[in-house]
Amino acid sequence: MKNLFLMLCLLSVSAFSQPFIQKKDGSKIAVLENSIHISPNHKRLYYKLPDVEKEQRLKFSAIEAARFADYYFKTFAVNKKTKGFYVLAEANGKTLATIKYGKIISRGGFESVLDFYELVVLDANSNLLTSISFSANNSDKNSKERAGVNALIQTHFPDCPKLLEKAKLFESIASDENHRMIMTFLDVPTFINCQ
Repeated sequence: MKNLFLMLCLLSVSAFSQPFIQKKDGSKIAVLENSIHISPNHKRLYYKLPDVEKEQRLKFSAIEAARFADYYFKTFAVNKKTKGFYVLAEANGKTLATIKYGKIISRGGFESVLDFYELVVLDANSNLLTSISFSANNSDKNSKERAGVNALIQTHFPDCPKLLEKAKLFESIASDENHRMIMTFLDVPTFINCQ
């Protein structure tokens, strides 16, 4: 009997770790392991189904949430626009979420991609409480915005020690005058369970 109970527990754990997409219509899609990728610039989520070769896609407007690996991707109606974010943490009715997207910049006949980051704190009704936006360039404005990320987290998520500890690891050291280390934290937006 104990072995049966243990086996059922293990099966339920692996069932929860199965990657899935929850659509706005309430339906759920079980997807192939390691097949989900997000395209913020195109506002689409791409994935593969088991036993189907062709890659599938959904617009952000059709998605409620997606869970895969250590990531939790969710859409919110922010200022009446559907926006997709990686959820970093949820606590006390607030959600900390981020998204990174690239823009092609042309200078002197050369093109390069500049990364832009958006970090938001939303309440339980998806109302925007505060946000920080910056690019990867080293202007004074962007450096100042990046310097404010840890303060934002400490203000809105004081009861989430795992999040506070992780953010502190990416706090700028003296040699990081432009506060670039925080982008490393946002480049890998894994979900942190505050419980």
